Amino acid sequence: MSTSTIESHPRSTPYPLKQRRVSNGTVSETIDLSESRAYDCALQILGAYRLTGNFAVALQIVLDDLGVLDQVAFEMEPRSLLSDCRHVEFRASENIDNGRFDQIMSSIKNRIGFDPTPRLWARLFG
Repeated sequence: MSTSTIESHPRSTPYPLKQRRVSNGTVSETIDLSESRAYDCALQILGAYRLTGNFAVALQIVLDDLGVLDQVAFEMEPRSLLSDCRHVEFRASENIDNGRFDQIMSSIKNRIGFDPTPRLWARLFG
């Protein structure tokens, strides 16, 4: 069973973020995810027209579709007003080894990872 919590402390780390830690034998990694890519992916998975726009729900849908919802827990920070980026820390379940955790992180990044390249409108008006 996965848990999700939203923390509100600010982060001053430049993009893209990736931190790997081992604490009490539990591996965790913090990565940047795209809120809009998670939303679009959840829409595609469900075959839906629209969703609530809740990032935590969209992320759970994506993790369930990848078949890893019970293998990782996550905590996320709120996104800034002008960014699509969400900092999300994933922790491996007790029965997940490092190799499997690396595969899971790679799958998540490939599916909904944040691209630090500015969007076209931001490049034109920035």
